[in-house]
Amino acid sequence: MRFSPTSTSQPVAVIGATGTQGSGVLSAMLATDHPVYALTRSAARLQHLQKASLAVIDTDITVPASVRTGLVGVWALFINTLSDYSQPEGTEERLLKSLIDAAAQSGVEYLVMSTLPEGMPARAYIEKSRAMAYARKVAKKTQLKPIFVHMGWYMSGFSNHMNPVLNPIDNVMEFRWSTIDENTFFPLVSAATDLGPVVRSILEHPDDWVGIEVPVVGDVLTAPQIAEVYSKVKGKAARAVFVDHIPQESLPSWTERHKGYREVGYFPKYVGREHEIPDFARRLYPQMKSFEDWAVEVEF
Repeated sequence: MRFSPTSTSQPVAVIGATGTQGSGVLSAMLATDHPVYALTRSAARLQHLQKASLAVIDTDITVPASVRTGLVGVWALFINTLSDYSQPEGTEERLLKSLIDAAAQSGVEYLVMSTLPEGMPARAYIEKSRAMAYARKVAKKTQLKPIFVHMGWYMSGFSNHMNPVLNPIDNVMEFRWSTIDENTFFPLVSAATDLGPVVRSILEHPDDWVGIEVPVVGDVLTAPQIAEVYSKVKGKAARAVFVDHIPQESLPSWTERHKGYREVGYFPKYVGREHEIPDFARRLYPQMKSFEDWAVEVEF
């Protein structure tokens, strides 16, 4: 199914619609007058969305012709891709560049890309930032107008792989870290709830944001501050503990990413003024969750 665009309701497409970021953007855009296209090979995962304004288009995003077909008539496109460390190095960069080309060739006007800032010595950051530079290059010779959203560290990490651990000696909950230190700042975001409204707001006045890198962050805290907030909200004694090794180091790129957070900052451009980072997103969505807001709602 396709929709006929009007002057006030141009179609918006989402690539990555079944992931944390894309599903939030999809939900936010379905609350607008825009027809929405979800380009995916996992249509069954969207069956619960019974909206007349939604078209689910079977698309193989690794095949440019398939992507171009899905983007026919699309005004704005949101893209997020998975940083899959089981794939050869450079895979995500090549995929993103291919999607950028397909968007330009299909006549898409606005491209909102989930990328990562330059300057971090970690694979996902390097590949996504190179794709961001490529989008800027393509924009100089086509109609494509790129806008970049940089996601902070997911708060949801604290309810799964970084959940606090009870120390049985004194019954204190411990947030255990390696590689970073007590002065390392974490820009935090409730990705599932807050990215969608940010993107929706961007697309209300997209020309104001063309070429801009928008940090999508609701709070900026150090590890000891995270423990303090947890203790306040949950009523349990908590502390940050820094050790030589933690099990999470087995996760792909864990050590290099966290070493980068400590040495150059999650957002290198904001070193020394980290607490300014949430201001960008709050201009677009004043209800961005703080870590305390999120912790009140989630059991961990």
